Amino acid sequence: MDGLTATSHVAQRGLPDGDYRDGRGWRHGRFWLMALSSIAVLSVAAVAPRLRTPVAATTKSRHADPPTLAVTVAPVERHTITRTAVAYGSVVAWQELAIAAEAGGLRVVEIAVDEGERVRRGQVLLRFDTAVAAAQVAEAEAALVEAEAALQVVRSDHGHGTEPPRSGSIATQMVGQRPATARQAEARVLAARAHRAEATVRLAQTEVLAPVDGMVARRAVQLGAVPADGQELFRIVRDGRLELDAKLPELDLPALHDGQSVRVVHGDWEAQASVRAVAPTVAADTRLGLVHVTLPDAGKLRPGMFARAEIQLDPAVTDAVPEAAIVFRDDRPAVFVKEPNDRVSLRYLATGARQGGYVQVVDGLREGEFVVTSGAGFLSEGDRVAVVAAPALATR
Repeated sequence: MDGLTATSHVAQRGLPDGDYRDGRGWRHGRFWLMALSSIAVLSVAAVAPRLRTPVAATTKSRHADPPTLAVTVAPVERHTITRTAVAYGSVVAWQELAIAAEAGGLRVVEIAVDEGERVRRGQVLLRFDTAVAAAQVAEAEAALVEAEAALQVVRSDHGHGTEPPRSGSIATQMVGQRPATARQAEARVLAARAHRAEATVRLAQTEVLAPVDGMVARRAVQLGAVPADGQELFRIVRDGRLELDAKLPELDLPALHDGQSVRVVHGDWEAQASVRAVAPTVAADTRLGLVHVTLPDAGKLRPGMFARAEIQLDPAVTDAVPEAAIVFRDDRPAVFVKEPNDRVSLRYLATGARQGGYVQVVDGLREGEFVVTSGAGFLSEGDRVAVVAAPALATR
């Protein structure tokens, strides 16, 4: 091998020129190659176990049981819960009286009250023209005076002819007719008195009076009008008392009775009321029953307004669970029930009233079962749980 060839091989192997030229180049080159190879093998051997460990751990974790969740539970127990029935309806008058014209064909000359005013029994509401009625009274008085005068004449003649005639100057037939003539005269007096009483009543009817205490709800007549006999003039709410005719489902009716407490709400206004009566029938088209709620304090309510009634039903002993146990799945109330194998199962419920932190269970649970109260929102069907004691409340 000549010097040019040897120099090119040395350059390709990366060895020093002096080492090759002095006859030791090949030995030194092989040494360095073997050293580098050994270092590479040792590095791979050291890294390989570290690469294998995560794979084995991952494979093992796939077959392990899911972690156990710590929860608190509570039993399904019997509790006394007062249920509230909610009803809606319109405000109406307790009794609304229609005041009509008794004397027809007379002109209205005065209207003494207006809508919304409070009136007392016997107070004048309206006056008709009294000219015709007063004339009829005067005529009746005159007829009575005439009848009474005729009766006196008859009685006077009867008094002179009481003894039997001593001569034939008075016919026996005329003497027999005198008692009948006297009775006729007396009857005319009675008729005249009755006519006078009728005329006096018609004169009194020219003033329309309030029959009861109350509030004028409506006025249906104007000054100068000539209403017909029986035409409505006013509507009066008796004693100013209002009621709420509330409608609620038929299934709630058996739990209602007179005197139950009711909370009436209209906007931001509310008042305490009571049930006066429950209607005996149910509407066939809506299946709703009617409850009459007395409003002792009507406040700003007016007939025709719409309000809500919250009727407090009698307390009932029923199955109940804490409110914290209720979760919603598919927009339905449900609970997680702890099974004997320390796993939980999802149970959908039919719930009722809520009171004192408890919820009435209508259907879906049995007394004595345990439901998850703390941590229920993080559970799924079949999760394994471990029951822990509920944290004690801090005391001051």
